[in-house]
Amino acid sequence: MKITDERAAIRRAPRQERSRLTVEAVLEAVERMLKRDGADAVTTNRIAEAAGVSIGSVYQYFPDKRSIFTALHQRHVEQVSLVIERTVAEHGCASFEDFTCALVLGLMDVHDADPRLHEIVSEVIPESAQGFRHALQATFERVMLPHGQGIASHPMLFVLPHLVEALVHGGMTQRPPTVSLDDLKHEAVRAVRAYLGCTPG
Repeated sequence: MKITDERAAIRRAPRQERSRLTVEAVLEAVERMLKRDGADAVTTNRIAEAAGVSIGSVYQYFPDKRSIFTALHQRHVEQVSLVIERTVAEHGCASFEDFTCALVLGLMDVHDADPRLHEIVSEVIPESAQGFRHALQATFERVMLPHGQGIASHPMLFVLPHLVEALVHGGMTQRPPTVSLDDLKHEAVRAVRAYLGCTPG
């Protein structure tokens, strides 16, 4: 499942092991800096220093700072795509309601891995939320057809991706410390079931 048409703007794709290690070192250094200091504190000079590479090595693969953030976002896109495909494979024949709940839980798990980093990167790449909703819409269209839900359900294809995106992105990045992940998942499933249970067709 393709979440966004935007690709990581790497100047030259790493082909050799040494090149791949350099790119990984840069991305990991940026992750650490983002979580510690925020996006505004990230500069290419600091990235090179933190990654233990020359500034020339950074520019060899990334033309600018935004392209590094885009590469980090693309990593996340690939993780989310795997969750979507696994959920379709494992729950695509279940009821549409059960499929959607399973998808929400899987997406919450993958976003729980590093919600702060995801929040920062999403601020730099604001179109990521739209790409996520488009992927959800395409997934729901794909799963709805075997259940005989077609034209009458089109309004759902607008509302449901927005609902799931809010539950996953909003819930995971803004969850207060007093609310456990299990409690948040429980409430998210309740919200999905309440919406789908009241939706005709």
